[in-house]
Amino acid sequence: MAEVTVVIPTVDRVALLDRCLGGLARPQAVDFDAIVVHDGDPGVVAVIERWARCLPLRGLRVDERGAAAKRNAGWRAATAPVVAFTDDDCQPTAGWLAAGLAALGPDIDLVQGRIEPHPDDTGVTGVFARTLDQPEPSDTYPNANLVYRRSALERVGGFDESFWGGGEDTDLAWRVIESGGGVAFAPEAVVQHAVRPATLAQHLRSLPRWATLALVLRRHPQLRRLLHRKVFWKRSHPVALLALVAVALAPFDRRALAAVLPLLVRRTREAGLADGAQLAVADLTEVLVVLAGSARYGAVLL
Repeated sequence: MAEVTVVIPTVDRVALLDRCLGGLARPQAVDFDAIVVHDGDPGVVAVIERWARCLPLRGLRVDERGAAAKRNAGWRAATAPVVAFTDDDCQPTAGWLAAGLAALGPDIDLVQGRIEPHPDDTGVTGVFARTLDQPEPSDTYPNANLVYRRSALERVGGFDESFWGGGEDTDLAWRVIESGGGVAFAPEAVVQHAVRPATLAQHLRSLPRWATLALVLRRHPQLRRLLHRKVFWKRSHPVALLALVAVALAPFDRRALAAVLPLLVRRTREAGLADGAQLAVADLTEVLVVLAGSARYGAVLL
């Protein structure tokens, strides 16, 4: 039987999944199998079938598009006592699984590995380019590189599928910790995260999912120490909140728009006029999103 099952959720990202599985095919020095949880995209199915010729790999179709549902289906279908999670936009390096398992001591239920931007993507630039760079342990526990004992997942019930946006990985990790699970960091267990370009419009469309960060804070208030002044998601948000109030008051008194200037000046100094203006728009939208999440979940996040 495999020592560890790797679970990879994917939705329609054929090229990224292909690169991910190519990394998994590097020497891992442990007995493993892998499950790719997908929604039936023909391109994804073809990639799975091709890599299954040389990897202990199978596909599992789950029509729900949420990552939490796919990850739950994956680990529940696993047979190994240990489950390693990564994402389709990550590529494991050689020895990833061996390093993760080596850190899984008798009192450890969760191992966090190192995440670095993919070296093949250095040419991807832009103010909204997306990646993960985590050289040290993080209290947010991004699911790009985590190894769990299956017994710990069973103990807390796995991912909470009510997280329709982001934060389900952070919530699960802290529920395991709060249930008595020990944690460790394995710096040699490395995955390389894709650097993906994004326009302003694409970035804005991605933001509503972060409303569920307020739910994470409601359940795990100790994480407020990670916030700016324990309230603001990002350091730019105090001036963004002021600007948002100014915009709301402008129909009644146009002089209120002067309060937008601190945000524009800050972002222009950081990124130039054009990119700074886009960042300011993103800041305003982010504040609106987390305000909506605060109202919905009863935890203040600005």
